[in-house]
Amino acid sequence: MAVSPNGYTEDFGPNVSNILSQGARLIRGKVPAAVRGQLRAAVKAGVLGHLPKDGLKPEAFYHPNNRNTAVWMRDAEAAYAVSNIAKCVGANTDLQFPSAAA
Repeated sequence: MAVSPNGYTEDFGPNVSNILSQGARLIRGKVPAAVRGQLRAAVKAGVLGHLPKDGLKPEAFYHPNNRNTAVWMRDAEAAYAVSNIAKCVGANTDLQFPSAAA
C-alpha cells in the first residue's frame, strides 16, 4: 500500500484521499458507481469507516480516527432537515384535529 508524504494512502483513488485528509464526508445524493466502488473497497480494507444512511441522517465515510466527527456531522444534518421541515409545515400548536370517535 502506497502512502503519500502527508500519510494518506493513494491506492484507492483521489476520493478516498480527500476523505482521509478532511476527516469525514457526508454523501447527500447519488455517487457514480466507480467512485462508490473505490469507497467500498477502502472500507473493506479498513482504510475508511462507513456509516449507512439512517432516516434523515445521510450516509457518511470517515477517517477511522474521526468516527465521532462523522456522527456529529450526520446528527447536525438531520437536525437541520427537521428544522426546515418544521418551518415548511408550520409547527402550529393551535390546530384542532377531529377526534376518532366523531
